[in-house]
Amino acid sequence: MEQISQYIQAEYAILAAVLYCLGRALKSVKKFPNQFIPLALTVCGVALACLSVVSRYGEYANWAAALFDGVVQGVLCTGMAVYLNEVISHSTRGGCDCGKDKDKKE
Repeated sequence: MEQISQYIQAEYAILAAVLYCLGRALKSVKKFPNQFIPLALTVCGVALACLSVVSRYGEYANWAAALFDGVVQGVLCTGMAVYLNEVISHSTRGGCDCGKDKDKKE
């Protein structure tokens, strides 16, 4: 997590928390497949980061640099949110459940 967090700019730190909350909300929707939650979070993360870039467009030399920054920060914040969810879910379950599948096959 430390490797990812060192690349996320301070202006985008709240975006990771927002995406985590959005992911939890999507998980509670029964008709939304869990396998598409990371994809939906990526799209939302990139869109919100690009929206943030548009509000601070004067800081960038051109639109390509602004767009690149928005996409990269959106993807990084999504990765942080998904990673945070995995850490929380594994710590509350008591660790890896890798052995459970092995016992079922035998």
